[in-house]
Amino acid sequence: MDNPTCSGMGVDTKTGEFALMHLLLDDENVIKDIKFGCNACQDTVIAGSLFTEMIKGMNLIYAKDASHRLEAKLSEAPPKQKACSMMILKAFEASLLHKKSKENGGDEDMCSLELGDSCEGFENQIESSGEIE
Repeated sequence: MDNPTCSGMGVDTKTGEFALMHLLLDDENVIKDIKFGCNACQDTVIAGSLFTEMIKGMNLIYAKDASHRLEAKLSEAPPKQKACSMMILKAFEASLLHKKSKENGGDEDMCSLELGDSCEGFENQIESSGEIE
């Protein structure tokens, strides 16, 4: 996206996977356009597609609430799916921090946030417990 209003990245430092998010906002903080990209698994891609479709055309108040609702839904998901999908929400949160920083005179290209829980190792837990993902 050319000249986004703000950009953020959610990073899983254990695996090296990441998600990027760029928002283009109008003067009333309505999301005119939103793009995401990632180097991650299908859970991250699906969460990114779902979330960006949910909030495009909406204002940031709605988008923040949608983020909280999606995070609550993810609490019910299997641990690997939750961790991978959270990269999208972390990228969104980081983009909001970037917006705030720019408003306060910051000149960085983007902000990034690390995941609290990595998806690393969840495959082994699932296999050893006999569950199929």
